Amino acid sequence: MRRDTDSERNHAALLVSTALLAMLLASCVSVGPKTIRRDQFDYGTAIANAEKEQLLFNVVRLRYVEAPVFVDVSSVINQYSLEGQVNLGLGANTSFTNDNTAMIGGTGKWSDRPTITYNPISGKEFARSLLTPITPEALFALVQAGWPAEVLLRLTVRSMTGIENEWASPAVRRTADPRFVELLKTWTRLRDARAIGLRKEVGEKLSKVLVFQLSDEYPETVQRDLDYLRRTLKLDDDSLNHPLSYGLVRGNRNEIVVLTASILEIMNELAWRVDIPQEHLDEGRTGPTFNEVSEGITPLVRIHHAKEEPEDSYAAIRDRGYWFYIDDRDMTSKRTFAVVSITN
Repeated sequence: MRRDTDSERNHAALLVSTALLAMLLASCVSVGPKTIRRDQFDYGTAIANAEKEQLLFNVVRLRYVEAPVFVDVSSVINQYSLEGQVNLGLGANTSFTNDNTAMIGGTGKWSDRPTITYNPISGKEFARSLLTPITPEALFALVQAGWPAEVLLRLTVRSMTGIENEWASPAVRRTADPRFVELLKTWTRLRDARAIGLRKEVGEKLSKVLVFQLSDEYPETVQRDLDYLRRTLKLDDDSLNHPLSYGLVRGNRNEIVVLTASILEIMNELAWRVDIPQEHLDEGRTGPTFNEVSEGITPLVRIHHAKEEPEDSYAAIRDRGYWFYIDDRDMTSKRTFAVVSITN
């Protein structure tokens, strides 16, 4: 009877250890696939939020006349390992205890080793990314794709065929020429009516050409917009093709010259629109905020300040004892930040 009990006990110990070993092996097999969805989402969200906050932080730094600093995440490598060991021991009876012994043991180790590589932007990369003006072709291609001209071109264009946009920087501060604001609205209406478009022209070098699509079927309002655009930009009435070029002075009457800004200039323009504490103005830490918005258009961005951390923000950073943030319900400001990110 005693032998039967010992045999049953040993058999039970063997079953338990086998089950533990199977569970451990199963978890080792499945650890990889289960982490993909979680890691991809978590790291993607963290990088996206960090980029927004870094952009806001550098805009605020520029407002206080400090040089921007950008650090990019160039790679993320995450390694997981799950190791385990199950120990099983059996002992026969001895003269001292007259009883059999059984031992079951297990050990496990889980490790998560992320490797994140950061790349500070400096030197030639800094000049290429932040100091090079955006090409007119890229901007008008975005407008053609559906981005609102009132936001995109106001943010990135300094002047169009001599018609000046608003400037927030204290060195050249001014409101926009009323014709510039009306040009952007007209451009949007013509795009929506499919009366204006872009075409890539092949010659000695590729270039973008603005094309007017004339038709007798257009309503009178579209015809008026076409006439206004031609008249304001001083284009020939009988020409349908108008090359887009960067600069201030055009080479021929049918050319549309666009003076565009660099990313650093765009950030500086946003910086002088930041709402800052009055005490910082009184102490001479920075200059006055640009609030001279042209009639009929909304501010490009609203960056607020507060002593306490905001509860519902699109992006928020803490600097000089205050929180600077963009409200998550401010669609215009969010769209402006998206434009800067896309054109960067």
